[in-house]
Amino acid sequence: MKVKNRGNVLDDEQIIELYFAREERAIAETDKKYCDYLHTVAYHILYNEQDADECLQDTYLKTWNSIPPQRPSALRAFLAKITRNLSLDRLEQMGRQKRVPAGACSSLDEVAEFLPDPHDLDSELQDAAVARIISQYLDAASDRRMYIFTSRYFFSLTIGQIAKRLGCSQSLVSKELAAIRQELRERFEEEGITV
Repeated sequence: MKVKNRGNVLDDEQIIELYFAREERAIAETDKKYCDYLHTVAYHILYNEQDADECLQDTYLKTWNSIPPQRPSALRAFLAKITRNLSLDRLEQMGRQKRVPAGACSSLDEVAEFLPDPHDLDSELQDAAVARIISQYLDAASDRRMYIFTSRYFFSLTIGQIAKRLGCSQSLVSKELAAIRQELRERFEEEGITV
C-alpha cells in the first residue's frame, strides 16, 4: 500500500465543519488524514487489497451521509467503526459466497465465546451495558492487555502478528487472550448479562 503525501492536514473539528457545510472537500480531507489508518482496519479484516479499497470508498460515502446529523466527538473512532462494520459486512457476504480468506473469521469466533448473543439482548440498554463493561475493562487494563485486545478483536490481527509485535511467544498471547475473555465473561455475569 502506498502512503499518501499528507501536506497540510486539517484538524478533526475543521473536517467535521466541512461535512456540515456539505463541502465535498470534506471527503478529500478525511482521505488525506485517515486513508492509511482506515485501509489498515479494513485490510486486517478482509486480507484483500481490492476489498479494503472498496470498503474505504464505502466508508467515505457512509460518513458523508452520516455527518450531519451526527457530530462525532472522536472522528478517528467514528470512521474506524464505520470501516470495521462495512468490512465485517463484506466478510459475511464473502462467507456466503465461500471466498472468505483463510483465518479471517477466527478472531470473530473468539469474540462470540464471551459476548452475549445479540438475539438474546432484551433492549438497546443491555447493548449499551456490554459496551460500557468492555470500555471500563479496557480503561482499567494494562497497556499491554489493551493492545492485545484491540489488536485481536478490533484490527483482527493474528496471534502470530501480535506476538511478533510484542516480541513474545504466541502461547503467551493466547494465554492473555483467554484470561481477558474469562474476565469479561465474569463481568458480564456480575452485571446479569448472560453469555
